[in-house]
Amino acid sequence: MSTLYAYATGGKSEQTRTAVGSGWRTTRYPDLLVKEGNFLWLYYGSESLYLDATRAPVRVGNGSWSNYDLVAPGDRTGNGHVDLIARHKTSGELRLYEGTGPAGEGLGSGPASTVIGTGWTSAHRPLFTAFPDAGSDNRADIFATGSDDKLYLYSNLSGAGVIVGTSGWGNFQAIS
Repeated sequence: MSTLYAYATGGKSEQTRTAVGSGWRTTRYPDLLVKEGNFLWLYYGSESLYLDATRAPVRVGNGSWSNYDLVAPGDRTGNGHVDLIARHKTSGELRLYEGTGPAGEGLGSGPASTVIGTGWTSAHRPLFTAFPDAGSDNRADIFATGSDDKLYLYSNLSGAGVIVGTSGWGNFQAIS
C-alpha cells in the first residue's frame, strides 16, 4: 500500500513531512503528495521505488490548499479510487473530495467536494488523521483529538464521534 506525505515548506526551504494517508493509486508503487504554498501536487512512484522521472507531477485542484489540513483515507466512498479529506484551517469545514480516476481525477475540484462536517477548527479538533478501517465496515475512518483532551473515532465521517481515549490526548503533536 502506498503512503502519502504532505510536505509544508517554510522559511529557508525547510521542509516538514506529514503522512496524510495511503493507497493513493491502485499500483504497488508509493506516490507522493506535496503541498507547496497554494498548490497540491501528485508525484507518481515507479518500479524503482523512486519518483517516476518519466511522468510529470499532476497538480491537484486549482489552488488555495495552503488554507487546508489534509488526510487521504484511501477509498472511503467505495468507488475503487482514493479520496481526499480537507479541513479548512479557519472555518473548520471538513470536505470530502471523491476520487474518480486512477490518476487523481476528481480530487481538489471544489464543486465536486461534499461538506461532511463543520466545527473542525484546530481549537476544537486539534489533530486528525485517517485510518484504513477501524470500524470493520470496509471504509476508512478518522481519528481526532478533542479540545477536551480525548481521542475520538469517526467511523462514518460525521456525527459526534465515539470517545476511544478518555484523557491525555491534548499534549500530542501528531497522530497517524
